[in-house]
Amino acid sequence: MERMQHIFAQYHRFDDGALVSFEHVYGSRGVQAVRIVLYARNHALDGNVWRNVAITVGDVREVLVRMPGNFINRICCGVKLLRFGDVWCVDVDGTYAHDDPASLDEVRRDGDCYVIGGTVEAIELD
Repeated sequence: MERMQHIFAQYHRFDDGALVSFEHVYGSRGVQAVRIVLYARNHALDGNVWRNVAITVGDVREVLVRMPGNFINRICCGVKLLRFGDVWCVDVDGTYAHDDPASLDEVRRDGDCYVIGGTVEAIELD
């Protein structure tokens, strides 16, 4: 958990980065995991260091992706790592009344790209 929060802080919530891929991993009960790969600048390092970071949400309960195809998806509002009760929510570039949505209902109402699940991890790929 601490490592994951550290990555989100180093990359400033992936602002000005890009969504590289959004992969569904299927099992016998439907989507079991979602792997989101982002390309962003690591602000904790000297220079202009950009890397790929994978965020994997497991035990997926809900997924919504409403984005145009054949389009570079730049991240303007950041990737939010949210905890609501016993679930995690990773919201990509959602715009809300405040910086972070106050509830899952707000995410469901206003979000265009999010995953809700039981586990989440983030790792640098390169």
